[in-house]
Amino acid sequence: MAVSIRQLRAFIAISELGSFTLAARRLHVTQSALSLLIRDLERELRVRLMDRGPRGISLTVAGFDFLPPAIKVIEDLEAAVNGAAQLRDRRRGFVRVTCTPLYASTFVPQVLDGFRARFPNIDIRLLDTLNEEVFRRILIGEADLGIAPQRPTPPEIDETPLFVDRIDAICPRGHELAKRKSVSWKEVLRFPFISLTRDFTARLQADLSDGSSSLVLSPVHEVSYLATAFGLVKFGQGITAQPLAAKPMLASFGLVAVPTVQPIIRRQVSLFTRRGRTLSPAADGFRHFAIGSTEKLGV
Repeated sequence: MAVSIRQLRAFIAISELGSFTLAARRLHVTQSALSLLIRDLERELRVRLMDRGPRGISLTVAGFDFLPPAIKVIEDLEAAVNGAAQLRDRRRGFVRVTCTPLYASTFVPQVLDGFRARFPNIDIRLLDTLNEEVFRRILIGEADLGIAPQRPTPPEIDETPLFVDRIDAICPRGHELAKRKSVSWKEVLRFPFISLTRDFTARLQADLSDGSSSLVLSPVHEVSYLATAFGLVKFGQGITAQPLAAKPMLASFGLVAVPTVQPIIRRQVSLFTRRGRTLSPAADGFRHFAIGSTEKLGV
């Protein structure tokens, strides 16, 4: 059955106004074009919908039965079109962002603050997770995009660089390294070292080995979360090294950051998406906003 939207609109307008002349005026068509639409509709339905009489237009029994579902079809279509326009214009939507704990508590909240001020009706869900879980959550569809330190990416993942972070030594305020302007990694590794996950430890060891084969990590603890590492450092269990983005968190633990040298180690922080999967307008808007926020936030 090839009933068109134009035919339904014509039938509804005539039914509401009781006049071909007024309906043609509302729809900005000629009366002959309107008559043709109704004729084709009745032919398609194989039933007469309205009668013309000296007192105007009157619906047949079939016309009265057909009017409510015709109106619903048009209302549903208009709702769908309006919803699509809202998604297109980012007036509503849903975005799931997966992120490593450090940047989930520092960079991403700043981006969220600016994004929600501009797009208040877009719902953002932040999924904090370990670095090695970011890609998995994107690939299985749990997240639309991810923000994490750069690492070897599978072919199904696209990467967009955001900013570069530097790895600093983290120690208590009263520690002998605390007042130094910088400290070499050779000096850092004289003290018990608290690392994060094996993934973090392996990448840090690779960077240290590039600087010198004598720099060997032997962590006394490998923990999953930054707060755990900082708590251990606070109570004298060793020192750690973390990206500069962690600096705002240090005061509450009574810790300080000391720049490390020989070698200087940096981390590229990137935004990741699933290759070949079109982002929703809301998610694409968040992606562009995050990329543009790096300069504004001074990262």
